[in-house]
Amino acid sequence: MMRCFIFLCAFMLCINLHAQHCPYDGSHLVSIKVVDKKGNMLKEISTAFYLLEVDNPLADSCTSGAGLVKKQFLNSDAFMAETDKRFNRNGYNKGLNNRLKDAGVFANANMMLTLNQAENTCTLIGKSETVYTNYIYRQRKFVVAYTVNGKEIRHPLPDGFISALCTSNRDLKNFKTVTIRL
Repeated sequence: MMRCFIFLCAFMLCINLHAQHCPYDGSHLVSIKVVDKKGNMLKEISTAFYLLEVDNPLADSCTSGAGLVKKQFLNSDAFMAETDKRFNRNGYNKGLNNRLKDAGVFANANMMLTLNQAENTCTLIGKSETVYTNYIYRQRKFVVAYTVNGKEIRHPLPDGFISALCTSNRDLKNFKTVTIRL
């Protein structure tokens, strides 16, 4: 019996355990394509674009990421620098950037950002009749906001325009961008 216990302990110490199935768990991509009046994708953009959460009166009650979400979109270079900083463990940043290139993200979008799980989904604590917590997960609603000639313009982000970055997500090749004409 003692041998079995020692073998089991040694086995458990030798295997490499991971708490999540991929390094991008809970990360999501939102991308936009900013074009000129002729429909050509712009290389240089001086306008700041933001992803704003709307229509969530319970935003302050979210257990993680409380409050309305506001994040600025980044151009491709700044986005790659941010992913390099965030996922620079064991080459995960290179793997993600290669997956995004292969999916055509950098060819079809010029502004993008990532959301973590708490920014993407509002987690609320509901009423429970047991000892277990009753979590309620609500997808947050967003608009893309920017200012032109002193006037704020809001463009709704339709359902299905937030793509999970997890490696098990095979739909990344079918990601969608919001096109904004300046």
